[in-house]
Amino acid sequence: GGGGGLSLSWRDGRFSDWSVQVGDKTYNLHAFLLARSSSFFEKHMSLATSREAEGGPLARRCSDLTEVLPRSCHTAFEDALDFVYSENQAAFEVHPSKALLLLKLSDILQIEGLATTMSRHINTAFAETAPLLLEQYCKFHIPGTDDGQALGEIRAGAVELIIAKFQPFLAAKEMKEALLRLPASMLVEILMSDTLLVANEDVVYDFVAARLSNPDRGSEGEEEESCSESVMNAADKASQAAEEAAMLLWPCVRWQHLSAGKFAQAVSPGKRLMNDQLTLNALLERTKRLDLGGMEALSYLTGPSSSIMTDQGHSVLSLPRQAAVLPPGVPPPTSTEIDFCFHYPSVMHFQSGEPLRSQPKRIGDAVLGILVFPAGTNTGVARGSLSIFLEAIPQAHWHSDWEFASIKYAISCIRWPTSSNESWSVKKKNDVWTFKVNRHDRGWHDFLEPSEVKKFIGPDGFICVRGSLEQECLSRCFLQCSQTQNSSFSGSNSEPAACSTAQRRSGVWMPSSTPPPPVPAATTTATTTTTTSSVPKSNEDANPLCGRRGPVSALCGCRPAQSTGHPGA
Repeated sequence: GGGGGLSLSWRDGRFSDWSVQVGDKTYNLHAFLLARSSSFFEKHMSLATSREAEGGPLARRCSDLTEVLPRSCHTAFEDALDFVYSENQAAFEVHPSKALLLLKLSDILQIEGLATTMSRHINTAFAETAPLLLEQYCKFHIPGTDDGQALGEIRAGAVELIIAKFQPFLAAKEMKEALLRLPASMLVEILMSDTLLVANEDVVYDFVAARLSNPDRGSEGEEEESCSESVMNAADKASQAAEEAAMLLWPCVRWQHLSAGKFAQAVSPGKRLMNDQLTLNALLERTKRLDLGGMEALSYLTGPSSSIMTDQGHSVLSLPRQAAVLPPGVPPPTSTEIDFCFHYPSVMHFQSGEPLRSQPKRIGDAVLGILVFPAGTNTGVARGSLSIFLEAIPQAHWHSDWEFASIKYAISCIRWPTSSNESWSVKKKNDVWTFKVNRHDRGWHDFLEPSEVKKFIGPDGFICVRGSLEQECLSRCFLQCSQTQNSSFSGSNSEPAACSTAQRRSGVWMPSSTPPPPVPAATTTATTTTTTSSVPKSNEDANPLCGRRGPVSALCGCRPAQSTGHPGA
């Protein structure tokens, strides 16, 4: 500031009497304003003045901060000058991507006012900007050094919050980019957590693949090199860093809980996302879920020579199971229930007709899953409707005329409590359906209307769906003449009877290498009696309970609604 209407600025250099060097930039500044705001500059200037008073050589009126400030803080120095020269420092604002850099800079240069302001900004926006804060911390932190209690607490709090809200942060573009720029070693600490908030392991796989697709992410830019040899050395270093990042990050994916499609994509020979050692470890981890004579059958492959150890010291081939993403108090799914939890930032994140599928689950011979259309199906329902179906997933060893007759099922959408005095609740619909060839799925195109959806979104943006079969129809979940010893399910006896597909450690049905003999076609017929807890609707709803594929009377095998017991009639 200044008097008589004169306002000093660091940008034009008028009346400057002190210069500051930061890297290759020189700033012509004003000693009084610097000394008033910064104890560092005040001491530096006092030292220079005392030497002149003692008859020494005329001191150079300059401060070189190139080696004083971390390189990552160099770009934030101009923001610090904006604060120093501001006439209303209480109203000073800065983008969250520089807040922690300025806090570090203010600690080094002892700018107390800036430190107080940045601390207030960080605390206010911490819950929304944790990835940006952690990215800044990683830029100036030198491994093995102590940055002080305040910065250490910010770092620990940011890691804890990112783990607790990982997938919601991925839904925000700026936060996702900040996470992708984190060093691989920091990401390992986050991704290896058993409490990482994700709907399923596919989310972790996609994140790691995106992180490794750009080798420049997670590394600071190097100084420009002039000679070709130095450029080649830099390229070699970048290649080595990318390989090291891959070796650290791929083991964070818990391969045995990845969906079949993602796993096939990862190990596809044409993709080559991983080197041979990583691919072998992924296959071993997946294989350990099969019944091959007990875990000792693979013990010779999972010793120190073939296991990849994390920084925490445990093998990635024996990672524990993670808790499900469910509202408080909701019991875990039973052996006849299938959970599907997915992140729902807003309806604008999805296209009409865009499907999401749960991990499959075997109940008897039937392999079932939840099929959700977060923005509704392309069948005339209002955009934003939540369409939910239970689908049978055909297996290669099933007979061409496979059928599971008169299956009584229910679909529930679980509602989070809105206060501590409220408990969870559900919206539940029931039906009876015969799952067979060309009639794979059954459910509701308008399970939730657009106005209802927001009531079922949890505090972190998740929606939880549960499908279930009635006990009375379990005997009909077996194909005729199927034999126990020919069952294609090879799950380990140590696995729990039911696993939520909302878990990162959810159970995955795996086909055996040798399919059982063909099964004769089932001869049972489907009942037309259907029950539901939903209010019956008019025929104008285009039979909302029909199978999702094609016209009502074409592929799904439904007769016109008025001649059936469909709740949509």
